[in-house]
Amino acid sequence: MIFPEGVAFCSFTVVVTSNVPGSYLNDTTNFEDQNNIDTSQTNAELTVLDDNSNVDIEILKSVFPQEASIGDQVTFQITATNLGTTEATDITILDVFPNGMNFVSASTSIGLFDDVTFIWSIDVLSSNQSETLTVVAQISSSTALLNTALLSSLNEPDRDDTNNRDDAEVTIDDCIYITDGLSPNNDGLNDTFHIECIEEFPDNNLKIYNRYGVQIYGSNNYQNNWDGRANMGLTRTSNALPVGVYFYILDLKTGDEPRTGWLYLNY
Repeated sequence: MIFPEGVAFCSFTVVVTSNVPGSYLNDTTNFEDQNNIDTSQTNAELTVLDDNSNVDIEILKSVFPQEASIGDQVTFQITATNLGTTEATDITILDVFPNGMNFVSASTSIGLFDDVTFIWSIDVLSSNQSETLTVVAQISSSTALLNTALLSSLNEPDRDDTNNRDDAEVTIDDCIYITDGLSPNNDGLNDTFHIECIEEFPDNNLKIYNRYGVQIYGSNNYQNNWDGRANMGLTRTSNALPVGVYFYILDLKTGDEPRTGWLYLNY
């Protein structure tokens, strides 16, 4: 081997296989014309096994209900089936638990589930045998609700890796409810403009206009704290705004059209 000028070393890879079971040693005796090359430390052994297994693990996942509200509980079911003709052993399945939920409980038809690592371990699955993992979760957010299950490891080769994972996602029903007015008189009732579930949309933007079209209030990440005072416009003042009808534009920054409507300010 002749190195190009300025090259001190090089490496190369050879991909090999065999249809005959046995051990195959690749060492210095396999090299010829070792000009300027030291192969004395070369040593790699390939062991080819006679594998008669026919294992195909299919992972399916479902959730019920598919549509829910924040605070509701939902149930995920993971089904592992050996579609192959021979026994599968030492199976581990990972449940990628979503950040928008809290874990409640889990149960299995066979094997063990670790609620710290979220790994389901199964010792053996016979041909055409199906087993299930059931996970109960509570929704804590309106986002990050996709749950994925995947085959993590297996003692035998899996003949079809296209069915080794599946997912299920919960859709949050429309939890936004916008009140039609406020009466900031410190009686503890409707003292601020309240939007139910607004905390689940921290990127929201709220704009409020008077009947002349002048914006008198604006807020990013609105937190149900408008008490009828202006923070912009010609009427900006520490005093309360006059009784009347005001127009709002609420953009939740979800990609949907902003929500608009009228609200009534009274005292």
